[in-house]
Amino acid sequence: MIEILNEGNFPEKVLQAPHKVLVEFFAAWCPHCQRMMPIIDDVADAAAGRVAVYQVDIDQSPNLAGTYAPDGFPTFALFEGGSEVESLVGEQSKQRLLELVA
Repeated sequence: MIEILNEGNFPEKVLQAPHKVLVEFFAAWCPHCQRMMPIIDDVADAAAGRVAVYQVDIDQSPNLAGTYAPDGFPTFALFEGGSEVESLVGEQSKQRLLELVA
């Protein structure tokens, strides 16, 4: 199960992480996000040990959503050295997400 971050632990887990981090910004009520759940789980398993994968519920952390996912949901944001380096909006294939974290 992927850990869901909030505004309290996001800085430590993502912005201060020494490695790559992939964060999915999602909403429980979003059908596109629901379809991505098994895919992001597979990506987290495949990337384990190389890339940390987390989720942020936009309803629980609206400030993070406004900052990192202003264009819609789901948004997949890749962070390196505490900075966002790339993001993808909308449903993505497992292969595309694996390429993103490679």
